[in-house]
Amino acid sequence: MFPPLESDTWPQARPLVEWVARLLPAGGRGYETTGWDDEAQAAVTEAFFASVHGRALDDDDGRGLFESILWFGCDYGPRDPYHWSPASVGILLTDWIPRKIVAPVDSLRQAPGVLRAVILWAHEQRGIPGRWTREALAAVDEWEPEYQRLIRTPRPQGPLALLAAMGAMDADEVWDMPLGAVSEQDRLEAAVGGAEVLAGLSASPLPDEPFDWTGIPDDTKDTVSGLLALLDGYCDAELDVEYRTACRRLLARAAAGDPAVFRRSFRLGVTAAGIVWVIGKANDAFAAGRGWQVKDLAAAFGLPTSSALSSRGYVMMEAAGITLELSAELHTDLLLGTPELLVSGRRLALVQRRDRSAQAAQRLTGRD
Repeated sequence: MFPPLESDTWPQARPLVEWVARLLPAGGRGYETTGWDDEAQAAVTEAFFASVHGRALDDDDGRGLFESILWFGCDYGPRDPYHWSPASVGILLTDWIPRKIVAPVDSLRQAPGVLRAVILWAHEQRGIPGRWTREALAAVDEWEPEYQRLIRTPRPQGPLALLAAMGAMDADEVWDMPLGAVSEQDRLEAAVGGAEVLAGLSASPLPDEPFDWTGIPDDTKDTVSGLLALLDGYCDAELDVEYRTACRRLLARAAAGDPAVFRRSFRLGVTAAGIVWVIGKANDAFAAGRGWQVKDLAAAFGLPTSSALSSRGYVMMEAAGITLELSAELHTDLLLGTPELLVSGRRLALVQRRDRSAQAAQRLTGRD
């Protein structure tokens, strides 16, 4: 660890460690790490991009992100780029990449998708049982929202992060504004698209409206029709008219906003589930106690895991022209910047938070 981890209580563990060590059989040897020189890392890189998992990622961003992931795998933790645990995934996504890799957000946002491909490929090479692969992939899904928030949050990076960690620079010296300085009002405005929209926000239900085909090119209509059928079928069976309208609106915006996305080859089920994930996440539908979980959504679309839903959802958001914003404090909030994709229950909750925030501000300033 650097800086060194210091604690007044760590010696309490020493007797337990010594006891466990005495129980080990004689003649054993410690874990031996493999050295990964430039030639070895180049061989790993070429093998990955020649595989079915890496072939589609073989561009500048894909190679740059793979090299960063390989750097972590070779030089940190157990130093084994062929083995990925939930712990190593969490460290990589919530600390190492956001702190160490200096790159544009448009590039960094793709890292979870590349990491999923790396895990699948690497575990296949080692013959690691599927149980451990599924756990590692689930960890990517678990930590991706926090990762996407971090890479969009002002933070020390590269040498500046090291100086801040050493105490050689204060946070205010590294960045003009401290992290997490986002108010409740900021979050509410980001959710609906500004102060004026928030002030006039209504909690009336979304209407039952037909799909809007305006601006959608003819050569993508078969793909869009397939997605629409899946969305409508799921919403009719599991959700309600409001969610169906919201999903239709997001699909329409994405199909008209970036038709090129719909000319690519992709699995309809994953993309449809990704759209439902975005709408569900933005409406706080997966919160604890709601009874609807992401794994249930994946299962309904015949997907073995939920690992790809968020990444496909982010692609649809980007195609629709929605800037991804995750609350700096409540990182489970997915803020779409428009009330047109929010169901009445979510908008009612935002109205109530708006009114409580205004009342609190009045009390602080002493006004009636």
